[in-house]
Amino acid sequence: MNNWASFWRYVCSFWVVLALSGARAAPPTRATVYVFLSDTCPICQSATLTLRQLHSAYASQGVQFVGVFPDQQLRPADLILFGKQYRLPFPLRLDEGQVLTRRFQARITPEVVVAAADGRTVLYQGRIDDSYARLGQRRTVITHHELQDALAAIVAGQPVAQARTEAVGCFITQFRP
Repeated sequence: MNNWASFWRYVCSFWVVLALSGARAAPPTRATVYVFLSDTCPICQSATLTLRQLHSAYASQGVQFVGVFPDQQLRPADLILFGKQYRLPFPLRLDEGQVLTRRFQARITPEVVVAAADGRTVLYQGRIDDSYARLGQRRTVITHHELQDALAAIVAGQPVAQARTEAVGCFITQFRP
């Protein structure tokens, strides 16, 4: 009994320290944004500013971001370099065996898949915005912000108005095991 009392005193004092320090628990995960990227795709490189801005706006609201690299020739050092060069504030991972690429049927980089908290339900899949009309044709004015609109709806508890768009970018080379 004495050990349990000591344990609970310790746990309670820990929570009091956290409360007094102003530390906050991470919000519950509402969604995860899987961003399929290529370190050599210029459209991916230009999308990093928007991705940083969206991460800044939505991470505190329970939206997690994960950069996914389907290229089987990459090494962890390549991801570290890409993350540092483009100052990405979220984790980057190699998609070994292209498990996520196949699961979500991603074909283009950059392509985003927004999965619900259950990890299985796809709430949105497609382009980040309409900054490119087609490969090699960049727009001067961005008029549609599909990923931002989807995330705004999700954190507001609303359905995503447009759940699917066509991504514009570099093709993902499918790995054949």
